[in-house]
Amino acid sequence: MRTWVPLMVLVMVFSIMAYAGAQKGEVCSLSDKLTICGYGQMRYDGGDKLPAGADDPEDFTLRRAFLNVIANPNDRSMIVLSLATFDPNPPPPHAQDDIIVYNLFMDYKLNDVYSVRFGQVPTYFGLEAWQGSAERVALERAMILQGSGAGNNQSGFYFFGAPDRGIWLKRAGEGSAPDMYFGVCNGQGRTSDYDSNKNYSIDLKWDRDWGIFGVSWFDGEYNDTGPSLTGEQDRSAINAYAKYRTPAWDFQGEYANGKMLGADRDGWYVQVCKIMEGKTWMPYLKYEKFDSDGPGAPCNYDALHGGVEWQVDNHNELTVQVSDVDLGSDDAVKFGVQWQMSF
Repeated sequence: MRTWVPLMVLVMVFSIMAYAGAQKGEVCSLSDKLTICGYGQMRYDGGDKLPAGADDPEDFTLRRAFLNVIANPNDRSMIVLSLATFDPNPPPPHAQDDIIVYNLFMDYKLNDVYSVRFGQVPTYFGLEAWQGSAERVALERAMILQGSGAGNNQSGFYFFGAPDRGIWLKRAGEGSAPDMYFGVCNGQGRTSDYDSNKNYSIDLKWDRDWGIFGVSWFDGEYNDTGPSLTGEQDRSAINAYAKYRTPAWDFQGEYANGKMLGADRDGWYVQVCKIMEGKTWMPYLKYEKFDSDGPGAPCNYDALHGGVEWQVDNHNELTVQVSDVDLGSDDAVKFGVQWQMSF
């Protein structure tokens, strides 16, 4: 518990600074070359046990906390450091209350069209895998992308979190052309590679007046046992998504299919939000399905999530969500209440 107290103190201090000086949509800028921003999520989770007989108590958790330090030495250069803590912490293994280096990368703009990012970079895959909490409505990413842990058939393609170590080249879209991202990375998350096999990725993203859509692909290997070559397993996926916005509604859907940890994985979700004109709250529904086969017992998961997101003020957001979950032959009703403070 004591290990994340310093981070929370920083969050409190900079939140006070943001409240005093920032308007809606702004972040705390210490100078024209240095910006600090972030958020904390405190949650109360509960509901039926799933699967039957498992220890799944109602619990207060510090779900996520981020502190981002962004430096801009000049108009072409940027370096980003993100410190984070999670409950539970995504692999690679860490103690529950560890503060970890989540992102650490350099971004250099070659010209008006091309730029490059090098380091520990969050993925560009699909939509929800990289989508931050400020944009995401539901409490968690879809199971096909996030999953519930490492080394089992409930793991999504990014069970170890969004960042990976590598280099990405971006070509900014012109006219009707999409933004294009070409990447080479370890495919091991926030750790060094155990072998010389790399993951390769291509992401195409179109931004339109009505919303966004895109396709993603990656292929490579993941080693879950350490330096031993016996741990190498195929890691590959394709993804397609679309997000459509109107003054009254927000629709979002995504599909992904591939292989991870020796199992074929397939999943999708659809989400609809009712935008309440002149209101600070918004109801939403999200339905998702996820399936994976061996080795081991297959996983068949589907869930309906419903909730309300309330923007209390510029820096505080309250979300209440109830989920009807089916996992194989087990079913449960879960709930979560989350307070998010950003700065």
